[in-house]
Amino acid sequence: MEINEILGRFEKVYSTGSNQWQCLCPAHDDKSASLGIKLLPDSRVLVNCFAGCSAIDVLEFAGLSFDDIIPNRIGDLKPVKAAFNPYAVLKAISSETLLVAIAAMDIANGKELSEHDRARLMKATHILREAYAKCH
Repeated sequence: MEINEILGRFEKVYSTGSNQWQCLCPAHDDKSASLGIKLLPDSRVLVNCFAGCSAIDVLEFAGLSFDDIIPNRIGDLKPVKAAFNPYAVLKAISSETLLVAIAAMDIANGKELSEHDRARLMKATHILREAYAKCH
């Protein structure tokens, strides 16, 4: 479906930049043009309601589907690398570093680690190495 056909499904559409528009969201009683629409270079169309409506609801109320905004380009698709969440990586590093520090203090104080504690220390090492790998 062409972008002009898609935009024709919405009210009070105005341009906010190159291949970007703002309009009323049909999924809620919108009075302030809270729906953003963007045409990507590969012909996909992004819709985002800044008031929080889901894309599915927006499309349904506009009489559209994902097939209308995402062209059928199966042959062009490449595997997508897993999403990288830097907050989650930093949180894991923080937690696992604390665990390693506690184990190090116990060892320095002459405490022998139990089999369970040694296994958990090895898991912490693995998690820290995975966190490092995700940053590359």
